[in-house]
Amino acid sequence: MPRKPRLNKVVELLESGQTAFCAAVVPNGDHAQLAAMSESDFDMVMVEMEHQAFDLDGLRHSLQHLISRRRVALKGNLQPDVMPFVRIAPNAREQNQWVIKQTLDLGAYGLVLPHLDTVEGAAAAVRAARYPQARGVPDVEPAGERGWFPWPAAHHWGVSGDEYYDLADLWPLDPDGELLLLGIVESARGVANLPDILREVKGIGAIWAGSGDLAVSLGFRGDTDHPEVEAAVQQIRATCQQAGVPCGGLASRGFPVEARVEQGFELVILPPTATAELGRGRRAAGREA
Repeated sequence: MPRKPRLNKVVELLESGQTAFCAAVVPNGDHAQLAAMSESDFDMVMVEMEHQAFDLDGLRHSLQHLISRRRVALKGNLQPDVMPFVRIAPNAREQNQWVIKQTLDLGAYGLVLPHLDTVEGAAAAVRAARYPQARGVPDVEPAGERGWFPWPAAHHWGVSGDEYYDLADLWPLDPDGELLLLGIVESARGVANLPDILREVKGIGAIWAGSGDLAVSLGFRGDTDHPEVEAAVQQIRATCQQAGVPCGGLASRGFPVEARVEQGFELVILPPTATAELGRGRRAAGREA
C-alpha cells in the first residue's frame, strides 16, 4: 500500500536526503511577516519565543497565520508548504516539561531547543515531547511523559485526536513520527558532549550548530565567522555526520548559503528576508524554486 504523504515537510526532506531551508527567526505575534512567510519558498519558519515574552495565546494566533489555505488546497493534502517550528524559551538543561507540552499542544510540528549541552537535558526533552506509547510497539523507550490533551493540535493539523496520537511522535525514533526536535549546540560544553548525546539519546531529530552563542561561549563576542568558531561548527557537523543525524548551519557573510550546502549541512538557516540567498541555496541544492 502506498505511504500517505507526510504531514511534516521538513522530515520528508531530511528523510529523502534533500536540503531543507529555514527562516530564522520570526517574532511570535508578527502576523504580517508570518503570513508572508506562508507564501514563501522556505521549508520551515522558526517562530521566536526564546528572547521575548512567552505568550502561548499569541502563539496560537501566530500558527494560524502560517497556514496558506490556498497552497494547502492546491497541494491536495494536509502538509503545509512552510512548517511551523517554535524556539522555546527554556534552555534544554532547565527541563521545563510544561513548556514543551503546551507548545506542542497548540500544533507546532517541531521544537527548537536552546543550549542542548548535556545527555540529561536531551533525554528530558525527548521524554517531555513523547506520549506514553501503546502496548506492543517496538519504540516504547525512552518512555514518554507528555500529558494527553491532543485536540487543539489535532485541529491545527486537520486530523482526529486518535490520529494525532499516532502521528505526534518523534522522528526518526519513530520512523512514522511527524514531530522533530532540533537541538541547538551553542557552547563549548555542548560541542564536547555532543558525541555522547547523539549516542545515548534517541529522539533528537537534528542539531543546529548555533554559531552565535557558540561565538560568545568561546570568547569571541558573537563573531560567528571567527575561524575558531567555524572550526567548532565543523566539528559539530562532523559529529552529526558520524552519528547519522542531520545538521543545520547558519549562512553568513563569511559562509554564504552555497557554501553551507556544499559543506553538507542538511538544514540551512537564513534570515526571513534573505529571499535572494534562498533562491541561490535552492539552486545549489538542486531544488529549483
